[in-house]
Amino acid sequence: MQRFKPKFIKKIQSMSKNQRWYELRSSLWPLPIIYILLAVVAAFAAYGIEFGLQPDLPIGSFFTADYVLTEMIYSTLAYGILMIHAFTFNMILIVLTSFSGQFTPRVLFSFIADRRTLHAIGIFNLSYFYILIGFFMLNSSINEYIIFPVLGVTAASVSAINFILFINHAAKWMQASNLTNNLNERSQKTITATNEQDLQEYRPFPQKEYLLPQDSPVYSIASSSGGFLQIVDFKRLITQAEQDGLVIYLERRVGDYLLEGDTLFSYQRYDERPNTPVNEKTYLQFLFIGHKKTEMQDMNFSVRKLTEIALKAIGNNEPSTAEDAIYQLADLIRAISGTAVYRPYLVDATDKVRVVMKESTFAYYVYAAFSPIAEAAKKDIKITNRVLESLHLLAESLGGEAAGVCWHYAESIAWNFEGKMTFDHDQNQCFSYLRAISETAGQRGAFNTLMEELEKDGHLEKKTAPASPSLYKHEQKREKAFSDA
Repeated sequence: MQRFKPKFIKKIQSMSKNQRWYELRSSLWPLPIIYILLAVVAAFAAYGIEFGLQPDLPIGSFFTADYVLTEMIYSTLAYGILMIHAFTFNMILIVLTSFSGQFTPRVLFSFIADRRTLHAIGIFNLSYFYILIGFFMLNSSINEYIIFPVLGVTAASVSAINFILFINHAAKWMQASNLTNNLNERSQKTITATNEQDLQEYRPFPQKEYLLPQDSPVYSIASSSGGFLQIVDFKRLITQAEQDGLVIYLERRVGDYLLEGDTLFSYQRYDERPNTPVNEKTYLQFLFIGHKKTEMQDMNFSVRKLTEIALKAIGNNEPSTAEDAIYQLADLIRAISGTAVYRPYLVDATDKVRVVMKESTFAYYVYAAFSPIAEAAKKDIKITNRVLESLHLLAESLGGEAAGVCWHYAESIAWNFEGKMTFDHDQNQCFSYLRAISETAGQRGAFNTLMEELEKDGHLEKKTAPASPSLYKHEQKREKAFSDA
């Protein structure tokens, strides 16, 4: 039966509980459907109360309406709410067009999948479907109505208030600071749910040494189709590898693109079951390939969205938006660092290695996040200083090996900068961040060597305005002043 199931159903079944919940929360249809079901329940409840119980409410004749008036109210409100629907979806299209042009097309789905957006669409559906169903429930044999007119007017009022709140929500979402912060928070929640929590029970002991097969031959399994590696069902992959006595080496990261026939993963046998046949097609069912990247297990995809916003802002000459994206990137990299430092092994219940993932280090994510921005802003000292500031924050926050990585990239940024440091403030900021990163990384000597080489090479002089002192000479005077004091 498994082979006859659609690929989408297999993909959903392969997800963990956290991944499946994330997928449902990210889809457009589940929440509005719930609201539509609530509308059906509300309509039948109103029908039962109005025609079954026939309540005599102590509200006088103010809310009482005859059949003709009630029918007119419902027909008018149905048309009015439908018009509000049209305005709302028109606004969504405007927001999406603005996002695509000003930021990046990757954030379009983030707005659609936002909980407030889905609740707003759901409330419109609730109001409209309730009035539509209620309209066909009206009975001309009943002369007076109480529940239907009250609920109809209430539904229309809720739609009007919801329309105002949705405009406010869309306006706030379009602000660059809110956008970058929302993307960062969403990415961190996704990383925590679909990477750390799902794989926690399979993480090995950090200090323990694990032995892998040495003399066993390595067999490779090729991809049966082209596309992006979207999801790896680690739980079933580990279970199957344990049954067959194998260790699986993933040759690709989640998010990598493959062509048909490219090596997807390889495996070796432990000496547990030397004669057990291996059904390689079974393992291919645990790795899903699609035509696009997803955020579920691909942490680099989350990083890339913020990086693209910064690049688009630099191209559009919007430094504030670029700075917001850079700061949020630093916070996201800090969150990712907790996952990136894990060893690439996943073990079974007997503490034997069953999966070896392609390692993604802290340096890999720092490079993916900041190198495109540094390259695009290599003539803009203000944006370059923001990148150096972010590296400084990361170095201070994480320390250790991560600080050394931050110094390596800060050093590369200093060498590749091609602009002019016209103002002393920009020079001092650049120097201060470089110096602080080097001290945190224990590379003060390397910093002095860097400054001397840049000075000797004329790398600083040609970028500095004639009236401004060079960066290195400024620091020499500063250190001399401190030593004299």
